[in-house]
Amino acid sequence: MALAGANVLLVDLDPQGTGSAWLAGRSESATKLLTGGFDPGEDIDVAIGPPGLDSDQGTLDVLRPEDVGRVDMVTANRSLEDATERRTSDLSQRLEKLWRGAEGGYDIAVVDTPPQAGSLVTASFLSTAGVLVPVAAGRGAVDGLQHVLQYTRRIGGAEVRAAFACNVDARTYLDKQVAEKLVDQLGQISEGGRACQHYVRSTVSVREAEAASEPLGTYAGNSTAWIDYMAIARELHMSGVIPVGPSKERIQNPARLDQDETT
Repeated sequence: MALAGANVLLVDLDPQGTGSAWLAGRSESATKLLTGGFDPGEDIDVAIGPPGLDSDQGTLDVLRPEDVGRVDMVTANRSLEDATERRTSDLSQRLEKLWRGAEGGYDIAVVDTPPQAGSLVTASFLSTAGVLVPVAAGRGAVDGLQHVLQYTRRIGGAEVRAAFACNVDARTYLDKQVAEKLVDQLGQISEGGRACQHYVRSTVSVREAEAASEPLGTYAGNSTAWIDYMAIARELHMSGVIPVGPSKERIQNPARLDQDETT
């Protein structure tokens, strides 16, 4: 989305802080957001800046970023576990306050939640407009999606808007079957369903980019995973799930269910 000119606010609510370590460095910013003391000018970091702006240049001076595509981030660390002791309603209200403050400055906000259900996940679902579910290929993958669907219905929060398969070894039938099952259960998003026809192939480039603390598109812009993620972003955009997406010309030979793909 940022490549297409969107301003994106990414909030890491996973105490492991994996995404934070990858893009901007772990910190207590998310903890302060949910427990008090949060200062947008100090606690929102530039994760992926526009051309000519390096993320190492520091934090934002104001809440509204410039009118160029970028990703700003509220980062997390293990201290975020302290926030789970608070009431879920309090946590969701603090997130909603952030969304109100970000209006006009960002085109979309994205929350990275923990993998396990709990107060942080519930607060996220209650304060957001929709849920996007990446489903990693493997045993029990589709069962996990069903749990998310049941969970969102039970708490009455945001609904699952879309799901896609990732970490797929396209050479194996079992992995590709995960993507096929998503379409079977949710329907193709291009036809009014909620499953992406594209899927993300497994590649070592993802782990290498994480180890190098570089965005995948910067570290390996020609990798199959990056191409696939762009294809999914375009599919989500064309279906109205996200506000912007990359142009078709930038996406060469992505993996999709109606093609025979290899890694």
